[in-house]
Amino acid sequence: MKIVLVRHTKVAVPKGICYGSTDVEPASSYEEEKKKIISLLNNRSFVEIYSSPLKRCLKLAGDIVPSGMEIIRDKRLQELDFGKWEMQPWDDISKSKHASLWFNDFLNIACPGGESYRELLKRVKEFIRDMTREPVDGNVLIVTHGGVIRAFHSILNNTEPEKAFDLKVEYGQIMEFTV
Repeated sequence: MKIVLVRHTKVAVPKGICYGSTDVEPASSYEEEKKKIISLLNNRSFVEIYSSPLKRCLKLAGDIVPSGMEIIRDKRLQELDFGKWEMQPWDDISKSKHASLWFNDFLNIACPGGESYRELLKRVKEFIRDMTREPVDGNVLIVTHGGVIRAFHSILNNTEPEKAFDLKVEYGQIMEFTV
């Protein structure tokens, strides 16, 4: 089975604002970015399509797949929940006492009212386990978020999760894994 991960397009959120599990809209550049992603997928067919339930992913998944094909929504594919930091300026967040704790150990320290990266890794690992329990023959499309794609990379390539953010994941980026 080949897993094709696609990160959603740019979002309509000002630069410097923290968002993760907040259901934000795609940016005005969506149509142009969508066309580029579809072109890069090169008319590939998919036997299964999964998406984060957040609209920035669902919209893209719906535009990639042929009409009538089921998109399986899975909460485990949502971005990191930043809790009380959601939709707050990173400049303000970085001045808080909890921020220095989180930045020094994002793997184990949860955002206030949110989750740690280890918790995100756990849910992505469970998703992969469930999805590969009965592998399908063909391509599986997953439209998701940067943090989730980094978790897939860490889990499937057996890399240290502490190094997750060394991997750059651009909006609209496509990554493939064979399982």
